[in-house]
Amino acid sequence: MSEESQSERDAFQELLDSLDPSTRTLIAEVDLGRQVPDFLRSDIGRYLVGCAQYEYAEAMEGLERTSPWRRRRIRDLQNQAWRARSFMEWLRGLVIAGKSAENALVEREE
Repeated sequence: MSEESQSERDAFQELLDSLDPSTRTLIAEVDLGRQVPDFLRSDIGRYLVGCAQYEYAEAMEGLERTSPWRRRRIRDLQNQAWRARSFMEWLRGLVIAGKSAENALVEREE
């Protein structure tokens, strides 16, 4: 990390430290919400989204083929689908929370 970027980070951290905790929380939520699209465009993001989509589709296909009396297998497949769907919902939730936090900050300024 260059000296210039480190001094910018230090100045930003000082600014954050001077704010009240609720404002710092809102700024953190805005930051996280803005990072999600970048994450989704990254190699890791695309890979993890692909894994979640594949796992979800695999679970749904398994549920279609599983006999109704195989309760444990059905439960396992439902959990697999839930886990994959939850990952995407967490990312979506970060974006929504970020936009809400941004709106709250704008309202405070007005």
